[in-house]
Amino acid sequence: MLLKFNLYDLFVLSFVQLIVSTVLVLSPARGIGTRFRWTGSRITEVLLGTVGAAGISVFACAAARALWGLPIGGLETAALPLLIVSVAVIALQPDRNLVGQIFYASFAAASVTFIVWAAYISVVAAHSIAETVTASLVILLDLAALLVWLSNINYQSDVLCRARPGRPLPKADPSYRPMVSLHVPAYNEPPELLIETIKAVERIDYPDFEVVVIDNNTTDPAVWGPVEEYCRDRPRVRFVHVAPWPGYKAGACNLVLRRYTDPRAEIIGMVDADDLVQPHYLRETVSYFSDPNIGFVQTFEGNREFDGSPYYTACVDSYQSFYLSVMSSRNERDTVPFVGTMGLFRRSALTAIGGWNEWCICEDTEASLRVLRDGWSGLYIPRCFGRGIVPPSFAGMLTQRHRWCYGAMQILRLHWRSLMPWDRSPDNHLTAAQRRDYLMASLSWFRDLIMLAFTFVLFAITGLLATHSGFAVAPMDGARSVLPLSFILIATVCMMSTLRNWTTLSYRRALLSLVISLSVAFVIARGCIEGIARRDGVFLRTSKAGGRRTIFTALKLTRWETALAAALYTCAGLLAAARHPSWLLIFIIVVQATVYLCGPIAAVWNLRAQTAPGRARQHAFAGRRLRGVPRRRPAWAWVPRPATAALTALCVGGVTSAFVAPVALLHATTAARGAASAQSLEAVAGTGVYLELGGSGTGRAYYPVTSARLSGLTLSFGTSSLVLLGEVLAAAADSGRISRVSLAFRTPGPDGRPTTELVDTFAAATVTSVTEHLSGSPAGRVALLLPAASEVASTPGTLQHAGPFAVPGAGPSGRPAAKAYVSLGAGAPSYAVTAFAVSQAAPGAPLDLSLTTSALPLLHGIFQAGGAAAIPALAVTVRAQDGGRLLWHTFSGLKVSSFAETRSGRLSGTVTFVVRP
Repeated sequence: MLLKFNLYDLFVLSFVQLIVSTVLVLSPARGIGTRFRWTGSRITEVLLGTVGAAGISVFACAAARALWGLPIGGLETAALPLLIVSVAVIALQPDRNLVGQIFYASFAAASVTFIVWAAYISVVAAHSIAETVTASLVILLDLAALLVWLSNINYQSDVLCRARPGRPLPKADPSYRPMVSLHVPAYNEPPELLIETIKAVERIDYPDFEVVVIDNNTTDPAVWGPVEEYCRDRPRVRFVHVAPWPGYKAGACNLVLRRYTDPRAEIIGMVDADDLVQPHYLRETVSYFSDPNIGFVQTFEGNREFDGSPYYTACVDSYQSFYLSVMSSRNERDTVPFVGTMGLFRRSALTAIGGWNEWCICEDTEASLRVLRDGWSGLYIPRCFGRGIVPPSFAGMLTQRHRWCYGAMQILRLHWRSLMPWDRSPDNHLTAAQRRDYLMASLSWFRDLIMLAFTFVLFAITGLLATHSGFAVAPMDGARSVLPLSFILIATVCMMSTLRNWTTLSYRRALLSLVISLSVAFVIARGCIEGIARRDGVFLRTSKAGGRRTIFTALKLTRWETALAAALYTCAGLLAAARHPSWLLIFIIVVQATVYLCGPIAAVWNLRAQTAPGRARQHAFAGRRLRGVPRRRPAWAWVPRPATAALTALCVGGVTSAFVAPVALLHATTAARGAASAQSLEAVAGTGVYLELGGSGTGRAYYPVTSARLSGLTLSFGTSSLVLLGEVLAAAADSGRISRVSLAFRTPGPDGRPTTELVDTFAAATVTSVTEHLSGSPAGRVALLLPAASEVASTPGTLQHAGPFAVPGAGPSGRPAAKAYVSLGAGAPSYAVTAFAVSQAAPGAPLDLSLTTSALPLLHGIFQAGGAAAIPALAVTVRAQDGGRLLWHTFSGLKVSSFAETRSGRLSGTVTFVVRP
């Protein structure tokens, strides 16, 4: 019989058997064998499975003979090794039913057969050494791709065809109630969102727990200040703010673990800043730690506020595929990872490994690997106890996937030796399944990098065919390259079937979730390259606020994916126009191009989703945050040569200046040195004027000003922005000098959106006069002395951060409503004042502070310090109606210039101070 063996027969038969087993696993027939476990004998089960595998092989032989006309003798010989592989899988995977075992065996056998067949063709059909070398490189790519896809099929078949649990669920003791410390790390998170999360955590129904909110490296007090105010005096909540602090999220969590966690806490929980936790979370999960072997517990992380939006629903469906297939499968082998939120760690297990790894940006998964290596077990509970927000912007999702991929590369760099089967170190307690699953979890990210490499192979093949070259990159004809394409299609269809099986999704929703999964392919490939080439990474936070974008910026965000898709479609067109087109190759190229086309499709789709009414309500905090519009690169910045770019910018500026004057001619007005009369900078209807004080122009915010006028070298303006007034106040109380001033202009375009933008930056400025009213409806009038025109840098560009007119606590009119408080010295109690104003007559002149209050202790303290005595310090705090702190400043060396009291009726007093700069 062996004399009749033919490698081509094995190649075809493995393809047919793979198709047959795929049809079985996707049909109701996948339940066959699940209930045939009555004997309890492994030998009987293997024998029955062998009979079933032989029956499938007979059917595959008959189909191959009918379709390809191959001799039955060669097919019978080829069926023997396939049957041996099936029996081996049946013996090694007893927890799956017969269909799942045959499906996995068929995929593995077909993969090996294809590699062997491709190697054989490369040897016998190559015409030169160069063809053999290139074919060998392609075979290595094929081998890497098949290993990655085989891991994916392992998860899918395990979920679809598991016949019995492979791991008994640990018994939970409801009476086990240790103290739990829940940590909520935050960085630059919207305060309303974070406070909502804290409120949900406080409602947890559990007898003994604490909440530690750690805000690290958020520099804007308007962001973390309201959270600190809310957490103050809360019985279970502690707020910690550190800036600067190294180590990103891991460094902040280590600080909390070592310094701020209650010593009695035995369990450490992690909750993301946007997760709304259910009250029964701890009661349902902590009891599993009664098993002394459990080191951590991970639960299903759900999502919220996506109903009604097909885009965000598709994003949620793509996330669920991980939890429903990968996590469920790995839990059966005790290889489940910790994902960073809605999970609990045993404190002794976490401290034994030294806490979180501050070098790895995926410190959560890395910590779970080290805990498992120490001999602990992990547990996945497929129940949702908390729901977070889907990244509102497509850019945020790309950042998230890039971070996950880069972290996986770091884990592979750090722990690959521990994951090898030959590592028998006494401190390495990883099982064979744990090593395999964690290794494949990191290697699976290379799938998109391998796909990118195949894209360049397709470019090379197209170029050779278009030029009628006789050189063959991979000497295989179209019909014989069907098998590798079927691997990808089968794995994709199985992934969609797993989603539908576990979530009852429609085919439409499953297809849309596939579009989202494919849209991040290039970003993941880039993350793999960067993770291999670079050791250290930067933790990129996933933004919870949607950005203002256009179709141009969306396509620019996915410019590489768009370019690859366009190039591949062009290749398909070139091949289709040939005299003898290879339609199978054209189909492969079109499929590959469609994968990359999912990127710009998802980016533009996200634009429409962000304008939906539901999303506007969900992200209302985005308009109240002191964050700006992302910087947009000018169109002429794409010109490669500096000289050409400068000349183009000069010509465009000269032509357009006549149409946007006087806004675009600010530097010309400044050069007049006062020769021109006072000119309004808001002459064009709808022009917005924004101002930034101090800094280098990066990372700071522009705030709107009103009634802006330029008279010679003096710029005067009004504003109701307390942040801007506070910066002017601090400068006036010092020397009156401001290191840097940037003045920006925005004019509306035909569609109503700002289109013309110019930023003029002055090297320095001096406060010449200031008048401020910080209580009630804050308002102020400021005059700045600007430098000569030679010190002005005028550049077209987009405002990086544009602060809002209104601040938290704004009234119906949009103007901020605030309350002012005054205290005499640090640590002294604060008292409310009904009016507070600051003025300065000339640059360098003393500041005049006036306040009115009915607080007797404050009036008594000021009265005692009247006359020649000076008040050492006076702290002024301005808060919004909701309690958020908007402005805080301390004056020193004050003298009382006037003091008046009204003793009839309600006691009140008005005091005027003089502050020397």
